[in-house]
Amino acid sequence: MLVRHIMRMVWLVCKLRSSLDTDGMPAYSGETMQVRFTPEEEARLLKIATQEGVDPEELVKDAALRLVEDDGLFRAGVRKGIEQADRGEFIEEKEMDERVKRMLQP
Repeated sequence: MLVRHIMRMVWLVCKLRSSLDTDGMPAYSGETMQVRFTPEEEARLLKIATQEGVDPEELVKDAALRLVEDDGLFRAGVRKGIEQADRGEFIEEKEMDERVKRMLQP
């Protein structure tokens, strides 16, 4: 649960602070990447890191990398679904409802 909150915070900060070049790719100079946090955000991260017994920098790095990995898996799934839809491969609404119900069961 804590990692999810950190990942969301890292994503929001990166989203808000990143500048894009004309090709739509993030501008990156090749130097060490830095993410800036407000003092309040930094205090929250430090508190979580202390509670978890980890270095704050490692906590943020791990959360950011996990977010990138999860995003890649999500995007791959979306692409797969679009490709299936383009081929006319659909499932009936009843089957979809049953799948969602199974996914949401503990």
